[in-house]
Amino acid sequence: MSPQAVSSNVVSKYIGDLCFRMKDTEVKSHSTEMIRFHEFERAFTMKIKTTQGFNDVERGGRVDVLLYITVSRKLLPITTLTGDQFLAAWWQIVTSHRALWKKGVRHCAISPSNCMGHHLGGRFIAVFIDFDLSSTKRDGPGGFECIGTLPFMALNLLTPKAIAGDVEHVYRHNAESFIWVLAWICLRYDDGKLLRKNRPLDEWLTVDAIGCHKEKAYFLTRLLKMNPTPSHQKNFDVAMQCLAVIYTYTGPFASVPVDDEVVFNTWLQNHVPENVLEG
Repeated sequence: MSPQAVSSNVVSKYIGDLCFRMKDTEVKSHSTEMIRFHEFERAFTMKIKTTQGFNDVERGGRVDVLLYITVSRKLLPITTLTGDQFLAAWWQIVTSHRALWKKGVRHCAISPSNCMGHHLGGRFIAVFIDFDLSSTKRDGPGGFECIGTLPFMALNLLTPKAIAGDVEHVYRHNAESFIWVLAWICLRYDDGKLLRKNRPLDEWLTVDAIGCHKEKAYFLTRLLKMNPTPSHQKNFDVAMQCLAVIYTYTGPFASVPVDDEVVFNTWLQNHVPENVLEG
């Protein structure tokens, strides 16, 4: 079992209540199951970021949280999975995040390390974790903080305007993040293990936000030249279709959908195979 810091706004006060009241298994089955927790003094994201060396934290505003150390069951990263099992786990997390978003939970730090799971009854149950910088809609304004891991952040958030705290983080940005996560794993993991050499996309880890925007925009122009690993050939077909949607909306005159359900369907669900959708 491993500890992780989480905000009480999301987990103990809100997600906990949701899981208790809801019949929606997308939330119940795919949220972290807490066994024990310990409460710390009141803190906020600005303080957290300052301790991590960020110098522009004041631009994004302040979101108050209560911090806990929680103990949950041992989880495995979905990067250890391959083929249909991997794609099914990724989709479980996408739909879990969507269900939480519709209930007002704002988890915007999407990355492979937050996509975990465990085996139960012959199935792999995916779990979305790491709510330490999350908030809830009822907490009030806070959606202008530039939260995320650069290689998986939406292109629109890797711009000077977003860095300055002038772009609101909306569901579309999260949908795009899940697509980047899918592509990243398909290109860098084989047979459940990170490639040891000749890993594509390593340069995304060594640049700043503006540099990462340039790298990812260039990547979109070279999609047909990308070679997924043997374990993820079919999964990368799905990633390609999703990435094509992102590419469609990268132009300066593109009209990006504002309805979350339209985004969920056209960016994600419409490209997932029926056998995965049916579970």
